[in-house]
Amino acid sequence: MAIRKENKFDNAVAELNEQEAVAEEKSQKVMKNISGGNKTKTIIDKNGRERTVKVAEKRKTLPVYIPEKLYEQFDAITTAYGKSNNSAIVELIRDYVTQKKSVLDEI
Repeated sequence: MAIRKENKFDNAVAELNEQEAVAEEKSQKVMKNISGGNKTKTIIDKNGRERTVKVAEKRKTLPVYIPEKLYEQFDAITTAYGKSNNSAIVELIRDYVTQKKSVLDEI
């Protein structure tokens, strides 16, 4: 009967593979959150059958014209916080909608 010794190299490789799998799973979750993921929608086709289809989230662009000095200040602030200008604008819009949501209830 031979006694098998644990190989430190094999343990290290197994641990690295596990860490890599966890990192890959986290990366996929982040990418899905960033892309908005695919949502499903139930539709009735022309033959009257109910079908579930994947629908990609639509994104909008907003042309914004602001004074150059204001933009420079905005850019400096977002850079100081380590954010992109786009993510800061999305955050501002999200906060605005959250604060003004009661207006939609009144309509």
